[in-house]
Amino acid sequence: MKKILPLLLLLISFNTFAFSSTGKKLFGNLPTDSDSYEKAATIPNLEKILDEAEDNSTIIGRKILETSRIMITNQEIVLGSCWDYINAIYNRAGHPSKFRVTTYKSKLQGPYAEPVKLEGGDWLYFINHSYNNVEHSGVFVGWTNATKKEALIISYAGGNQAKPARYKVYDLSSVYNIIKGR
Repeated sequence: MKKILPLLLLLISFNTFAFSSTGKKLFGNLPTDSDSYEKAATIPNLEKILDEAEDNSTIIGRKILETSRIMITNQEIVLGSCWDYINAIYNRAGHPSKFRVTTYKSKLQGPYAEPVKLEGGDWLYFINHSYNNVEHSGVFVGWTNATKKEALIISYAGGNQAKPARYKVYDLSSVYNIIKGR
């Protein structure tokens, strides 16, 4: 029994990783709650969107996306808010606060940023229309449906929850702040 248990654990952990066609890990152990798992697992063309976003981003945007991909793969938890998690991504990518620039700033009530202003790796503040219209921040990855202003975002639940970040599609019709690394 002692020899079987480690082998069983190894097989289970091996099966919980997903890889892109380029060999990059997309995400490690998926969240155990069914809501998070289904949303992460059902994003059409996730691998393609992630690879294209990294390939088509600026050098700075690519570093931010790559850093966040590693953090998601490793299921890293940063206790705090969505802001704390995105701040950690930017810091690890070599863009602490003194190496960031706000390229668009408005109010919660708008006016809102035009979609053409968004680039992979941008730190966005937006109204979360899928959750009580509260403020939220995340990292822009790429458009899933530009016409409907739906995009893939690196999202962290916050609220001091011990849950990892994930990729999630959001309505970005109400982006009121854009920060870029420099």
